[in-house]
Amino acid sequence: MNNEDAQVVEIDKFVPKSPLVILGFVENTTLGLLTSSYIIEQEKLHQIAQIRSIHIPPVTVFVGGKMRTPFRIYVNSGGTLMVITCEVPIDDEGLYEISSALVKWLEVISPKEIVVVDGIPTKGLVDKRTVYGAAETDNFKKLSDVGVESAGSAIISGIGGALINQIIGKKFEAVSLMTEASVDMPDPGAVLSVIEVLNKAYNLKIGTDILEESVNKLHEQTSDIISKFNQLQKDKVQKQAEQSIYG
Repeated sequence: MNNEDAQVVEIDKFVPKSPLVILGFVENTTLGLLTSSYIIEQEKLHQIAQIRSIHIPPVTVFVGGKMRTPFRIYVNSGGTLMVITCEVPIDDEGLYEISSALVKWLEVISPKEIVVVDGIPTKGLVDKRTVYGAAETDNFKKLSDVGVESAGSAIISGIGGALINQIIGKKFEAVSLMTEASVDMPDPGAVLSVIEVLNKAYNLKIGTDILEESVNKLHEQTSDIISKFNQLQKDKVQKQAEQSIYG
């Protein structure tokens, strides 16, 4: 490999069966990364390849009791579900090179469809979340049937946008799923919203019990904090009123 070339390096044998490919990265939020990591863990996927490039920060990720490179490809035992993820941001200069190498590799395994997951940055937690989709009109119906709203006009940036750009005109389709994700705190509700759409639209059976429990716990903690804050404010106002009367 030339020092300036991006390359997909297979590290384990696998037999692809037109897999659904889900991609999640670190972009404006961590939603893509959290979603891909959750699927990998819940579905017990195993790593079969990694991507190397001078544009990927040379860090080592310690996960699952093993030392790994940050840009990795996982697949299930049946070869029908693939997840591609990366824990570190990619240099803009390397987006074209890396996406080109990855799409060239994907063409050989003939994926069923490519789904890029990304977050819409928001402050705090969102009570009612909407999942938006960007897809070709004839490919959007299965998403709209499960409640996904059209993103309308959108610019998909980062490695996800670069990949979709490379896929346009290929024999397989690519879609982008987006929803509001907090930039202030962990947001399991955002991950849950995306997983529910993936399950319904692509007939997956990814467990959501852990996410639902995390969402409920987080909302309980948030409600408790808000309640205590409101009580403090109420006590403060009452104290000021008393000082005004007796001051």
